[in-house]
Amino acid sequence: MHMRARPEEWSTQPRVADIVTLVKRELRERADAALIAGMTRDRIVLDPGFGFGKNHEENYPLLKNFDDFHQLRYPLLAAVSRKSFIGRALARNGKDAGVTDRLFGTLATETALILKGAHIIRTHDVKACADAARIADLVVS
Repeated sequence: MHMRARPEEWSTQPRVADIVTLVKRELRERADAALIAGMTRDRIVLDPGFGFGKNHEENYPLLKNFDDFHQLRYPLLAAVSRKSFIGRALARNGKDAGVTDRLFGTLATETALILKGAHIIRTHDVKACADAARIADLVVS
């Protein structure tokens, strides 16, 4: 999983002009290092790390360009369930949607990621996500 800095440093991370290129490069470097260390390719799954050291605005390009990560030629995992960037997108009257009000936004985001080729979805709402995934899989298969 990609992560920029340590959690206590996240709020001080500088903005990145092209977060997708940065994450792709760093995931490639980490996968290559794992192979050099003896990990077999079939044991590697890549996760762009939505929310981990990225500000709200940096998560949307990762979502929009998620299919670009297929260039790395590994299975892709996406974990966006209830993330704060979804709460920000669903804000009303200047207030981000609370965690309990993010289900539909989460399902929409997870479905978009499946349509963009996510192999694995990490979610809090398993039944709802599984139902959405079944329909998304019908579209892409």
